[in-house]
Amino acid sequence: MQNTSLVRELNRFHSLPEKLRHLGMQLRTRHSTVERFSVALYHPTTDQVRTFFTTSDISEAITGYDFRLKDAWSLRQIALNRHPRVINDLTELVPPRQTGRINPHTLQLVQQGWRASFTAPLLCSDELLGFVFFNSHSPFTFKGDLLNELELYSQLIAQLIHQEHAAVRTLTAAVRSTMSLCAGRDPETGGHLERMAQYALLIARHLEPKWSFSDRQLQHLLLFAPLHDLGKLATPDRILLKQGKLTPEEFSEMKQHTLQGVVLLDRVIENHGLEYLPDVQMLKNIVLYHHEKMDGTGYPEGLQGEHIPIEARIIAVADVFDALTSERPYKKPWPVERALSELQHMAGTHLDPDCVDALVQHHLEASFILEQLQSDVVEA
Repeated sequence: MQNTSLVRELNRFHSLPEKLRHLGMQLRTRHSTVERFSVALYHPTTDQVRTFFTTSDISEAITGYDFRLKDAWSLRQIALNRHPRVINDLTELVPPRQTGRINPHTLQLVQQGWRASFTAPLLCSDELLGFVFFNSHSPFTFKGDLLNELELYSQLIAQLIHQEHAAVRTLTAAVRSTMSLCAGRDPETGGHLERMAQYALLIARHLEPKWSFSDRQLQHLLLFAPLHDLGKLATPDRILLKQGKLTPEEFSEMKQHTLQGVVLLDRVIENHGLEYLPDVQMLKNIVLYHHEKMDGTGYPEGLQGEHIPIEARIIAVADVFDALTSERPYKKPWPVERALSELQHMAGTHLDPDCVDALVQHHLEASFILEQLQSDVVEA
């Protein structure tokens, strides 16, 4: 593999999925028996491994799949040892040849006809970014010089992922740094932001059959969700910190924070040269439209129903749910059941019914998130 020339080829493409697809085509050209590869990313904060990309056809793609690394013994060993794993006969790991606990992912691969697997950790400066999985329909494919070449491909994939992550992190870090300037002004805590991001991801994952979110979109939704109230930086203290009810004039001024948020966001994007980043429009939609309501009584544009971007509808439900279940100086936290009942009452008028239903149907996962990240109480 001529690494330098391949990198030059990849630089012709703007998005990471385009680069990875081209890489997959090049690999198939050189080694026809390596018929696919897929990437899963690791999130150290939650110990989650989530699917991110695959060259598979839609019918065979395993997407929206996540699990904790500590629950995946084999992958955990790959992560700890920093070395690839080769399985040249996957049928050894499923019945009738395997009678112990069966990994459902492995079983699905075998049922789809895959027979050999090469899995490598994706590393950057010894930081674990995730894993890459190469598969073949032919057993005993992964041996000899091919192993060394796939390690080089793995390193290149890690480099590509790191580059995009660095750009996205630059954007989110720049926005979060800007937002931290009002940390003492805004009663929304870091815990709130992290919880509502996890709720948003939970909702989106269970809406995936209808909306066909890519794994990359889910990843970016998780990163962008905490940035929804960026515009509050421009809201005066006399309004943001007011204890009582806002006057109509004050509320009108408060509503400007969504518009001001997009202005601030555009400035950050331009200053850092990040206009090319994927899903930037998703972030803008979240900042601008998360206060729209299904019946058209929200702001800033009074959008109705399906005209509100789905990412904004998801954020609205996640934001309200966490506000209800969190302790504040002026109220005790609501039990999850009561909060979900209130969301159902708001569904159809203020909130998207599908988003609410996704949270209600998966309330145990929502409760787990609340328990794991319930670490802060806002001081009066």
